[in-house]
Amino acid sequence: MRRYLHVKVNVKTPEVSQPTQATELWTNGELKLSYTYDQSQGRIDWIMQNLTDKVQYVTLLRGAVLEINGQTGTIPSYLFGDAFAEVYFANGLSSYITDLNNIPLYSLAFVTINGDPSSTQVAFVFQLPPKGTITAPEYGFTNLKEVTGELVPVTADNASNFIVIYDYAEIVEYEQEAGVKVSAPPDPYIVYSYLFKTDKLGYPVTSRTVIPIFKESTNVLSDILGFLNTLKKLF
Repeated sequence: MRRYLHVKVNVKTPEVSQPTQATELWTNGELKLSYTYDQSQGRIDWIMQNLTDKVQYVTLLRGAVLEINGQTGTIPSYLFGDAFAEVYFANGLSSYITDLNNIPLYSLAFVTINGDPSSTQVAFVFQLPPKGTITAPEYGFTNLKEVTGELVPVTADNASNFIVIYDYAEIVEYEQEAGVKVSAPPDPYIVYSYLFKTDKLGYPVTSRTVIPIFKESTNVLSDILGFLNTLKKLF
């Protein structure tokens, strides 16, 4: 499946719309998701609101129907950040979350269904302050016909090292969609990050293998990397 939706790298984050101008898309009484759409730029500003008196950690699950070259294209619901996480990480737009008290916009983390390693995905995790609002622009919504979305609460579990193996096609596709040249991280790469648990994930739009390296297994880290590099040379 082709990935159309993306965040722009190597550019200053644009000014965003105010919630009073937005269309409400979803709410569960504690969280609310609204958006504005700029057709000329193919840009949606996602406006995420925390209606409670406590800090909330969330991911954004969204999908869309677009008209592209006279044809209708459906973008399945997947977690914001999953499609081009390696591009965002390697080009300075994003970093992985290592401090729950310091989560800038477009911060990445690993997310699983209640800690099941086989379900691990990468996504932006947003920290919504009490009664607070965060707005995150996203591009690629060419001739938007329909949009769906919801905020998915996540709970921080623990932080550790992870090995990530990814498909370089992600880099090529981003360059095609955004029209810019970007850097890529090593394949595989190792990153230290928090793991978040949730009860809902989106469509796995980007193929990755994520291997957690817990404290008791750090002695075998070099052996794993050596094995992975050997496999790369064979294929």
